[in-house]
Amino acid sequence: MSFGFTSDTSKVFGKMVEEAGSYNVKIMDSSVAKKSKTGKEMAVLDYEVLDGKYAGGAIKWHNIVWDESSEEAMQLSLKRFNTLTAALGFPDGTNFNMTLERFVNGIKGKQLNITVDWEEGNNGNYHLTVKTQQELKEKSEPNGVFRPNGAKKATETSTNPFGNSNQSKQEATNPFEQTTLENTDPFAKNSTTIDIPDKDLPF
Repeated sequence: MSFGFTSDTSKVFGKMVEEAGSYNVKIMDSSVAKKSKTGKEMAVLDYEVLDGKYAGGAIKWHNIVWDESSEEAMQLSLKRFNTLTAALGFPDGTNFNMTLERFVNGIKGKQLNITVDWEEGNNGNYHLTVKTQQELKEKSEPNGVFRPNGAKKATETSTNPFGNSNQSKQEATNPFEQTTLENTDPFAKNSTTIDIPDKDLPF
């Protein structure tokens, strides 16, 4: 098969989810088990949206910490991980007596629904943060709330991917076609000769 394709923004790497809301997702292979800054075990989950206008978009860095520093912290950890496994459809009584790394590897590719909202980070930038996890819904439902300090990006449509964004019409069907010069002689001017006085000649 020879090279050739039609551009399609639904099939790109690094597609962004631009609205808060509820999304059907799968757990991406990039998810890992690691240590938090305080040395606690932590699952860092990345999600890929399964359907709707943000299908293929990523919602990343959902940190779920396992904290055994106190009885209260332990109970909160159990609730966090039980919420996740319930959303993934695991029945009561399922034993996860394993390393966190093995747990994370085991849930990669599994599907659930997450509700996300915008949250301001330490650097002042807003990012989507997972608020709840539940079983898959009928469809993803963005809620129209965009990043607080950024406007919705307008999508420019043009048959020429390298054309000027304010072009009202692109006549060429070849996206790489360039305007052809009417005259290839850079010194030609209206087909007249150039007269150089003798005093200006170098010899």
